Amino acid sequence: MVVDDDPWIQRIVARTLGQRGHQVTLAADPTGAFAVAAKTRPDLIVTAVALPAVGGWSWWERLRALPACAEIPIVFLLSDLDASSEIRSAAPRDQQLKKPFRMEDLDRVVVSILGSEVVNTLIGLPAAELAPEVKPSAGHRPLSALRGQIDEIGLSSVLGMLEMERKSGILLVERDDASARLFLRKGHVIRADCDRPHLTGAAAVYETLSWRGGTFDLLIGEIGGIDEIQTATTFLLLEAARRLDERNEQRRVVNPESKI
Repeated sequence: MVVDDDPWIQRIVARTLGQRGHQVTLAADPTGAFAVAAKTRPDLIVTAVALPAVGGWSWWERLRALPACAEIPIVFLLSDLDASSEIRSAAPRDQQLKKPFRMEDLDRVVVSILGSEVVNTLIGLPAAELAPEVKPSAGHRPLSALRGQIDEIGLSSVLGMLEMERKSGILLVERDDASARLFLRKGHVIRADCDRPHLTGAAAVYETLSWRGGTFDLLIGEIGGIDEIQTATTFLLLEAARRLDERNEQRRVVNPESKI
């Protein structure tokens, strides 16, 4: 399980481990991480250290208080502001990586904890028959549950489908000059942010839905934290459409001959 509030760290770590044959689950905050880990009992946890405490405890301390999860090894990802002394309840098998790190370092740490036989077993080959450069696909759970181009399928359609399917995760939306993140819990957008222009909440959703080009990428995983957006997804879509129509109408008034 990969636990980090940075979706880019989630993406690169999960992609690397997935290509090696591991099944990867994601969590973006301590609440979601504790819930997923307690339910699935992963073989290994890769987690950021700089995450909010839960009732005064780090989420992995709470997890290790459960007898069934006490022995799960952890790879701690340290930022420049983190110190090894801040990691409480570390076990002998735990290891640390300093951000930024190379994927080769992550591979080395995972193999040292789990052993190379774990990946080989997933594809049914003994260790001697698997060359190091081979990336097995069996057992690989793709990081992206849904990926596409906005000009081929609109974000309104994507969000409508995710609402009906009650999906949870992070919808990453990117274009050449901007990016946005929409956090979904059971199909509802509960938080959102956009970097250009810098917007959060419902305003970020409306801005993102107005984009005509770019890509979207759905990262499946439990989403914790508070619901900053209390509006139903259907209403967000209707309001975004209304705002877009209003913007287009203003353009027509300014330039009657323009084609939109």
